Amino acid sequence: MNSGFNFFRKIWHVLGLIIPVTLFFDPFRDAFGLVYATRAILVTLLAVLLLALFVLELIRLNHSGFENFFYKYFGFLMKESERQRFNGTVPYFFANFLVVLFFPAEIAILAILFLVIGDPFAAYVGSRYGKHRFYNGKSLEGIVGFLIPAFLFSVLALFLITKSQPGSFLAIFDPQTELLWTPIYLVFFSVVAACVTEFFASTTAKGLIDDNLLIPVVGAIVLSVLSLLYLDYTPMDFFFDPQALYIQK
Repeated sequence: MNSGFNFFRKIWHVLGLIIPVTLFFDPFRDAFGLVYATRAILVTLLAVLLLALFVLELIRLNHSGFENFFYKYFGFLMKESERQRFNGTVPYFFANFLVVLFFPAEIAILAILFLVIGDPFAAYVGSRYGKHRFYNGKSLEGIVGFLIPAFLFSVLALFLITKSQPGSFLAIFDPQTELLWTPIYLVFFSVVAACVTEFFASTTAKGLIDDNLLIPVVGAIVLSVLSLLYLDYTPMDFFFDPQALYIQK
């Protein structure tokens, strides 16, 4: 398996759009009498899947027969280097779990978009058109491939969030439908931070820490801090209290 653009792997990652889409539409609103029902269901499912995947990976890494079986049928989703470490789906699920658990829906949606949109575009553009390479093999073209789609999709998300939640702290229109530029600027600089993270990120801790984990987490933290500095809200508006996850109405 080469280290270039892996179409099936990126499609697998893009399926992660299910999480921000679910947060946006909030399909489980009021389920089980919970205040944050959709978020609670997502966090619970992500925790279960993450635990199951972690155990599966431990078995794979310690039993060569199972590793050969797994690679035979799922190797098309993996890099060759992942045969000796945790595959990127583990930090990917962990990142989604963290941003959904600790950040408000708007920020979680955008942070996940930075990864599921920016990373595949960067990989595709970089592998196909990358000519100006840096010391780590990444390209200027790949950086542009990350920045532009991630930013444009994020602005689209801001527009949809504003339409569905006019009172959102990241709304890009005021009550008089005047365009508000500050949230757009904040998202742009957060995308830049995510892109810089993607550029410098390396795989450590036997694969448990890589760009799949760092891009959404860094993006969410930067967006929260910038929002705190430049929007008229309190810190608790930008960080979700996990203790409230299963509070009933």
